[in-house]
Amino acid sequence: MTDWPDGGTGQMFSLIHELPAQLAASADLEGLDTMGALPAGFKRVLLCGMGGSAIAGDLVQTLLQHQDISLDVWRDYGLPHWVDAGCLVIVASYSGNTEESLSALVEARRRGSSVIGITSGGQLLAAAAGEGGQAFPAVILPGGLPPRASLGYGLGALVRVLGHLGMVQDAEGEIGAAVRVLEEMDAERLHPFGQSSDEARSEDQAGMISARALAKKLTGAIPVIYTAGIEAQGAGVRLKGQINENSKCPACLGVFPELNHNDLVGWELPDHFQGRFVLLVMGGKLDNERMVARIRKTKELLATDFPEIHEIHPSGNSGLARVLSMVQYGDYLSCHLAQLKDIDPVPVTRIGKLKDFLAKL
Repeated sequence: MTDWPDGGTGQMFSLIHELPAQLAASADLEGLDTMGALPAGFKRVLLCGMGGSAIAGDLVQTLLQHQDISLDVWRDYGLPHWVDAGCLVIVASYSGNTEESLSALVEARRRGSSVIGITSGGQLLAAAAGEGGQAFPAVILPGGLPPRASLGYGLGALVRVLGHLGMVQDAEGEIGAAVRVLEEMDAERLHPFGQSSDEARSEDQAGMISARALAKKLTGAIPVIYTAGIEAQGAGVRLKGQINENSKCPACLGVFPELNHNDLVGWELPDHFQGRFVLLVMGGKLDNERMVARIRKTKELLATDFPEIHEIHPSGNSGLARVLSMVQYGDYLSCHLAQLKDIDPVPVTRIGKLKDFLAKL
């Protein structure tokens, strides 16, 4: 049993540790048994959500590369213009009360689209039961968690729903492989934990420094995250959000090769900014030699602006396992950074204030 720190820091570390257990437990979520009755033949599928509820749509993209139907992710009010009665809309809101997602639900019903909900309760679950219109299937997640810490349940639910739709081949196998890799890597992600010897084993099996060692290098700096390849893109979005919410720290995000056409020039920093930023390069499986060359040369060109450049690589052989190994590393990184800054990672006070303001409008 891990000796977690006290307070919110220990709570968040414990929740990150539960990621593989949540993935495994998602097989028994209420509502999954109704997915077999879904109609077939959707021309497009859209996942509507925000924050920790939307990220699952980004993380599953590596499983959809060879499918005839794509999954788009919508982070806004309403729906894109192309959504109609021939589309499936998956509305994901952990609380069930996210106003942008609920507005998408209203519009989907108006247009006659098929709907699936993924939620722990709130207005979304009430709507799924038939309140305000026709009932629709919903997968029910365990409640009471910070939304960003329910990823294993929400992602597991989405992968299994897409498996029922025929969009993910061997959904159970992908989830099982991810669970095994995350459990195997967990000890290395935790090491070293709150000890004076936290540089004793500085690298893990993927050649990366430990999450805590990297967090020490990020203390007092602003992380800049560059992602390369479809495996890393969703993991990079997740890392930025986790640093924002857990570490209460800003972070920048860029994607290869697009960043080579703009972002690259923006880092010609004046002397007084030197040393204030740390570059994190996240790379998944890359089959394009030109992309590999771009990354290598980009790091050379930015070496004077970023005295610290670190790489984050995936572990495992299956697509979902590789993506989630980077997510797990980043989640621990954000929590170690919060601990080093003596910040409680759980509260998101400003988000609460914004929601209170919007509720009064």
